Amino acid sequence: MNRISSGIPEIDRKIQGGFPEGESILITGEPGTGKTIFAIHFLYNACKEGKKCAMLATEETPEKIIKHGKSIGLDIESFVESKQLTMIRILEKRISSLEDKYSTIITNENDPQKIKYIVPEDIEIIVFDNIGTFSIGEELREFRDKLETLAYVFAEAKWTALIIMDATAHELTHRIAEYSTYGTIRLMIKENPYTGKMERYIYISKMRDTELSLDIINYNITKEGIKLSSARANR
Repeated sequence: MNRISSGIPEIDRKIQGGFPEGESILITGEPGTGKTIFAIHFLYNACKEGKKCAMLATEETPEKIIKHGKSIGLDIESFVESKQLTMIRILEKRISSLEDKYSTIITNENDPQKIKYIVPEDIEIIVFDNIGTFSIGEELREFRDKLETLAYVFAEAKWTALIIMDATAHELTHRIAEYSTYGTIRLMIKENPYTGKMERYIYISKMRDTELSLDIINYNITKEGIKLSSARANR
């Protein structure tokens, strides 16, 4: 199985070299855990390797996401300018006349305000940040149908995808997103029982066709991005 690097070498070593190619991986976490930073690592590395990428943003503007990248030494602006990375603010793409098969992924025919977006057909990598936005006010069954449609279309297009979902929406939807994706990575903030301090942890609970350790891995967000604790990174 081909693997696509997460952009974080310590994580790649935990998952046999990277994410399974052509599959969708769910990233969940509370505010401040670095979900978008995780995605920037992924996109930056993929662009460096010459892959065409897209990011669908439901909350932050492309300008702010670029700024976040620069703050950790991952400058994606040049990739955006060269159109190797296409950034789309999805909530601004409320267009009802598009016929492209990728434009109706996260909607249905009964929705009067269909959310549509354009994704270049030659992309290989995609990030959706944040799918939790679409769970607001939705019946659980409807949200699951939309999520499964999203995962299906990504798989049909053979895109390797990160689907980001905030922890609150994930819990309110009874974690059903985990059933529709190939893998799940949880980013957490919790108290270290030995120090009494709040720390960040990564838990890779699911990655199909991958030999996993169920260790909870301590990490920090630094000026160089996400760095795993040296004491735990090589377990």
